[in-house]
Amino acid sequence: MPMWPEPTLAVACVLLAALVAVPALVARRRGALSREWSEVAAALLGFAAQVRGTQRAVPPDEALWSRIRGLSIPELVSFELVCQLRRPDPEMLASTAQRLALRLKRRAAFERKMLARTASGRRRGAVAAALPALAMLLAGVGGVALPLVALLLLVVLEMLGCWMLWRVARVDV
Repeated sequence: MPMWPEPTLAVACVLLAALVAVPALVARRRGALSREWSEVAAALLGFAAQVRGTQRAVPPDEALWSRIRGLSIPELVSFELVCQLRRPDPEMLASTAQRLALRLKRRAAFERKMLARTASGRRRGAVAAALPALAMLLAGVGGVALPLVALLLLVVLEMLGCWMLWRVARVDV
């Protein structure tokens, strides 16, 4: 009759499962950021089309500003500079907004491409990281007692492996 694993082993397995999930969670966050870039780019293109036909340029509304500033991108400086001019030319403001939108679209497309290219590596890494924990859990269920030092060493090695997997799979744009 199989024995249930001791509490230390169960806690170690839960911790290892959480560590294995970190790269997937980071990739999910990067995908959400990429979608936000695309949405802000679409809003900027709408703003550029609205400003282009007017006689007097008006800066974007506060909601769009907060979304743009929340992205914290370096290309924002030129758009802010044009918006802070005393009486900016509507065509100049529209073209600056359009260039910023194009940059955001390119950034989002590159990020999606990198996430797609690294997806299989993240999956293989997660499987490789889960195998030692699964073997450890099966050994515990089978009645093989593992020393606490071995559990701690495995957790540390898994942390290192997950950190390396996260660093390899992460591409900054």
